[in-house]
Amino acid sequence: MHVKHPFERKTSFKMRFSSLHPHDKENKEQRRFWWRLLFSLLAVILLVIGCYAGLAYWNNRNQVVASGHKVDGSPVALKVNARSALVIDASTGQILGQKNANQKVGIASQSKMLTAYAVLQAIKKGDYDWNTPVKVTQSSDWSDKDNAMYAHLEVHNGETLTVKELFDAMFTTSANDASLALADFAKKKSETQQEFLQRWAKKLGLTNSDWYNAAGQVNDDAFDYRVKSASATAENQATPKDLAVLAYQIVSADPDVRKYYDKVGLVYRPNANEAATKIKLTEGGKFDQEIKGKLNNPNNLTVEGLKTGSTPSSGGGLTGLIKDQNGHEFITVVSGAGKYTDSKERYQVTLDAVNQVLNEQQPITVAKNTKVSGQTKNAWSKTGRVQLVAKEARTYWVKRATKVSSLSFAHVARQNSQSLSDDETVRWLSPELKASYLPTVSKEVHDLPLTNQEMMEQTTRWGYYSHWLFKW
Repeated sequence: MHVKHPFERKTSFKMRFSSLHPHDKENKEQRRFWWRLLFSLLAVILLVIGCYAGLAYWNNRNQVVASGHKVDGSPVALKVNARSALVIDASTGQILGQKNANQKVGIASQSKMLTAYAVLQAIKKGDYDWNTPVKVTQSSDWSDKDNAMYAHLEVHNGETLTVKELFDAMFTTSANDASLALADFAKKKSETQQEFLQRWAKKLGLTNSDWYNAAGQVNDDAFDYRVKSASATAENQATPKDLAVLAYQIVSADPDVRKYYDKVGLVYRPNANEAATKIKLTEGGKFDQEIKGKLNNPNNLTVEGLKTGSTPSSGGGLTGLIKDQNGHEFITVVSGAGKYTDSKERYQVTLDAVNQVLNEQQPITVAKNTKVSGQTKNAWSKTGRVQLVAKEARTYWVKRATKVSSLSFAHVARQNSQSLSDDETVRWLSPELKASYLPTVSKEVHDLPLTNQEMMEQTTRWGYYSHWLFKW
């Protein structure tokens, strides 16, 4: 018989929790919605700010916009009566006409220009000055040699001349002893004269040249300066382009070379002795007396210098500095212009080369203070804008058929620069021009330098940020 326990429960004990009130559940969902919306808005705001900052950054970069097609300023193919020829603008290094300009030829006394350049650099550096005395050595004393064969001064072993006297003698009379004595003086004690010449040729970037002695003599006629490891017929050689590079650097370093053909006589004083003063007829004097009147010169070009040099193998040669009636200067190089004994032909061919350039090309000059790039935005200027103009004049040569107005430059839409003075260069612009330049002439020489039209007031840093953000 089953007896029911008096305390026995019919069901087991369980804890029960009632569910949230429907109203509370709705509030939670609403909070989630607003949080999602807030995060979405923040993401959108950050995205907008990022996009704006990106656009501001992009639009505030220095902006130079190309303008149109390039006009033709390529070199003229010279048709002169010479083996090789070259004409360049003496100011910018633009190659205006050429014929076999990369063909290596014997350069004879044109070699003296390399010693001249080395001396100019040493004077600039302060190693010595124009009045420093230089002793003529036994090797550089050529006073006993035939002057018709080996041009020289009347100066002897142990006597002295100043650097300036020897320098002038190299250019005005092509004196071999002057160039040899100067090269011996200028070279390092540890190097030969050939090594001295090779070192300076390398510094100048004369990559297609050979050097043996400072006078430019054929090796067998160099006497004490003969290079024993070379053949008897070895001679200094260079391309017309290398000679033009050398002449360009000399003209840039020493403006006085323009006056050498004005000198009829070279005056020099061995040992600085007034009583021993000597005078020698210059190449400029010979040109004026014997050659100038015989030349066909329809454009009245002026021959200002620079250096002659001829050999039997290469014929008449001349590295010249020529000026036209409008003041444009040209550096010219001709080789193989008639026989090496013909003094007139090398000058005639030089004038013919320049005349052909003038007949086929025209100069376009951008004057100083010319507005080239319009109003330019600049966040560093107090106004946020500046007017850029040409700081210096530049001349560019183009084909005769070209309209002057067709030469253009890139448009500078924005230039962020703290250079706000009117005497500072802000940037350089290349012309839209198909042209060639001497390889060692920097772009800053032939590109157009831009500056502020007037002195501008610089804004504060907050002003800069304001312009940067709001004046695209």
